[in-house]
Parts: sequence; structure tokens; C-alpha cells
Amino acid sequence: MIYVQPFKFLHPTSSLEYILITKPHTSMKVLVASDDIGCVKEVIFARGTDTSKKDAIQPKSIKNFCGEPEASSKTKITMLEEFDNKFLVGARVGGEVSIYELTDNEVEDEEKFKLLHNYKVDVVKEDKPVALITLEDLDSIIIAFESSKVFLIHLNQQAFDFDPVFIQLAVTKPINTFERNQYEKGVFAYGGKENDVHIIRLYEQNASVKIFKKKDWRKKFSPKTLFTGKNVKNDHLDLRVPVSISKIRFFKENPKDGYKFLTATRHGQLRLYDTTHGRRPLHDYQVCEKPIIALAFANEEQSEVIITDTHSLIAKFSLSKIDEKAFKTNSASAGDIIRPVPKLLGKFAEGGNTGATFAVETAEEEIVATAGLDRYLRVFDIETREILAKVYVGVEISSVVILDIEDEIDEIEETGDKPVLQRKRRRDIQEAEESDDEEIWRQLDEKDGKKSKTK
Repeated sequence: MIYVQPFKFLHPTSSLEYILITKPHTSMKVLVASDDIGCVKEVIFARGTDTSKKDAIQPKSIKNFCGEPEASSKTKITMLEEFDNKFLVGARVGGEVSIYELTDNEVEDEEKFKLLHNYKVDVVKEDKPVALITLEDLDSIIIAFESSKVFLIHLNQQAFDFDPVFIQLAVTKPINTFERNQYEKGVFAYGGKENDVHIIRLYEQNASVKIFKKKDWRKKFSPKTLFTGKNVKNDHLDLRVPVSISKIRFFKENPKDGYKFLTATRHGQLRLYDTTHGRRPLHDYQVCEKPIIALAFANEEQSEVIITDTHSLIAKFSLSKIDEKAFKTNSASAGDIIRPVPKLLGKFAEGGNTGATFAVETAEEEIVATAGLDRYLRVFDIETREILAKVYVGVEISSVVILDIEDEIDEIEETGDKPVLQRKRRRDIQEAEESDDEEIWRQLDEKDGKKSKTK
């Protein structure tokens, strides 16, 4: 791959200065939480990075942060979330929630990710968090645990003077997931082993940060059940199908007075629901044999999903293209059984993934970062499934946050004489280059037109 150094030149018949832009190179910054140590790793790397090859591009930086003196594997951060581009929120084992400052890229390492506050919620040490949700409009955080304990934490404009508030769910069975409906404020869903999906309203849709100024504000966060799922019918042997919800995702297009959502199970199933059509799922698809542990939409239309399982699968499936005869089995009592399956659009297999992939994070519907037991962070192009980077970080990864996927472009201003580093997102580069070319030719045409008139 050849990169041309930036320079400026003069048009031979005019005094205009033009810009030659170098081919962009991607600079990404990703944070990973580890199951091995009590800190966060900041990984900065370029497109094409591959630590498994000596002659490939190597990471620009891999550094540890957010590791206080008392932090250890016993206080590991299992979940990470970015909060309004201001904070980094980490959920630690034992019920600790740590708030760190997100700082500019140019600051020194000792100034990065300063600990601002540490909350402690009332759970036993063995209770693992299953969800860490940021509510920027309420200046708050929700953390949910396997025990079905849920807590609301109000940051109060960095005063950090509100104690965490316990929220009692209607069903106290263990949960594997707790998900926010991003398209309707106050609506959430949860489910788990033998705990079918529940949709609740946690607070009113018109709620704002002003709610915390009222004396009875705690009463405003009282869950109201909107929907309870019902298990699918018995199988061909008339046996009950076990319930084990692992992930839930809401669709942005919902029917009137209802919701559409998708669940994944620990039995390798994807199930599509429309609450206006009953409590059972509209479609029940068997997509793999192992438990599904990660689920993410792969495009803006939400017609494709990326799933991972506990073995080595990272795959993209279509929710709109269904192969009606893909799954076939034979039963002595029922004969041949044929079931429809979502079309497999391809696997993210480049880079040799092995073991469970716990973390899947997408950005701009362009890239997806994956990581898990094999201690590698991988970044793929969502559409082509081409691997963009592969970085060995040396620890088992449980959570990923993509902070920066921007490209660095060196260019010289028309009026300047020194290179200026500008930053643009990858999807804007082509449009920017095309508009630059059009502007150059427009200026040339105007200049030539003026010269013709003077003659």
C-alpha cells in the first residue's frame, strides 16, 4: 500500500494554490475490559494491524488504565459503557460502579481516565452484572444483576451525591439480560433461565432530569409490566421447550400500542415477537446448536443481525431472507421435519477466532469489534466481513467500547504553509474528496472565464 506525502502546487496559469490529500489511514481507539485483571486496556491501532504476523502493522499503543491501587482480578471490570462522551462507566465484580473522566487524546497518560467517583450497590460478591445502561437524558445509569436486582444511579451533574436506588422487579427469578428500548423512553425488557421475556415501563415517557428535584422521586421509578412472553408450543415429541433468554433487542419500528423485538436464547434460537399478535413469538428460528451470548443489529434497517456463541461462531444472519427448508430433521413418530431458518449471510471467520466471543460492539453500521476468550481484539468490516485489525491484548475480554474510528488525513490549507492534521470519519472521506475535486475544477473554470473576458 503506497501513501503519497501531502504537498501544494500552483496552477501554471493562475495564483491559486491546490491541495493534494494523502490516502487516509484509519486510526482506531478501543477500550477493553478484562476478566483477568482489575483495569481497562486502551488499544490504539491502524487498519491492517495484525500482531500475529511479524511483518504486519503493529499497534500504536496498548496501555492499562482505570486500575486503582486496590484493583485486582477480584475487582475486575466486567462491563464498560461510554456516557455522553464525558465519562467512562465500569461495572466491577462485587457491586462497584466506577465513573472515570473521558479526556482529550492529546493529554498525558497520567491525566487520562481519572477516577471521579465509586459507587457501591447492595449485592453479594458472586452476583454478576448483566447490563450497564446509560440514560443521558436523566443523567443516570442503570445496572442490573443476575439475581434480578436492578439499581438506578443519578450522577447529578458530577456531584455524585445521590445514593443508588434499588428497583424491585415483579419477577425475582434470575435474569441473563436487561435491555433498554432505545426508541421509547422508560421501556425496558428482561429475561433469563425459565424466566420468559418481560417488558416493563420503569418511568414515564415524559420524565426529565427535573424528576430528581421532587421529594417523592423514588416512587416515580416503579416498574409496570406491559407484556409477558409465553413459551412456544411443545416440540414434535410433545415435550416442553426450555426457556432461557440470553439477549433482547428492540426494533425501532413498532406497531401501534405494541412492540416488536428479537430475543436470542441459550439453546441457539432467534425469536421474533410482535406484542399485538399475542404472547408467543411470531417466528422461532434455530440458527446454531450452542448458546447465543451476543446479539447486535448489523445494519441501519435492522434486517440483519450478528450473533456469537460459546464455541467459535461469529456470524451474520438475515431477518428478511428466510430459507424455508434449511433445517431438516427426522423423527420416528413424526417423520421428516422441515423448518425455516434465516439466511446465513456469512461468518466473520478471518483471523482464526477460537472460543467464546462475549463482546460485540458496532459503530456507524460500518465496523464491528469482537473479543472474548482467545485474548484477541478483532475488528471487521460489517458489510464485507473483511478483517481490518487483529490485536493480541493478553487478557480474556468481557466488554468492548469503541471510542474512535476516525481517519487521519494530512492536508495543507490554501493559505497555510504547514501541514495540518484533520480528522474525518471513514464514511465521509469519499464525499469530501469528491467535493474537493468539484471545487477545484469550479475555481479553474471561473479563473479561465475571467481571463477570457479581460482579453
